[in-house]
Amino acid sequence: MNMTNEKVAFGKRLTRLLSEAEIGITSPTHVAREFNRRYTGEPVTAQAVRKWMAGESIPAGDKIRTLSKWLKASPHWLHYGENEKNTGVLKAEEERASYSAEAVATLPDDYQRLSPKHKIMVSEIVHALLRAEKR
Repeated sequence: MNMTNEKVAFGKRLTRLLSEAEIGITSPTHVAREFNRRYTGEPVTAQAVRKWMAGESIPAGDKIRTLSKWLKASPHWLHYGENEKNTGVLKAEEERASYSAEAVATLPDDYQRLSPKHKIMVSEIVHALLRAEKR
């Protein structure tokens, strides 16, 4: 398969996963924002995401790993498309681990959206857990 076909095939797999996850494929800006909430490296632009989805480029390996954790597919399948019948869905324990990492990555933003009353509650819970850890 030539490079152009590989890029197009990657774009199709990515948009399929985004659709299945009900993320939506109409807004590369939305996809970029959600991706950047989970990615620890330099943020990607909506333009980069548009190119991935349109089959114009394939992201680097670290970005593919983040996409695959987020969209619950194997990085190998997402990148290369092998074993088409087996979409590479993560095993339950890998899914839990990726959810945990995803949940932790979004905590600061999620916390900021809370009401002042709920922020106090969260702070009290965190401090209680820290005190319990010391015992």
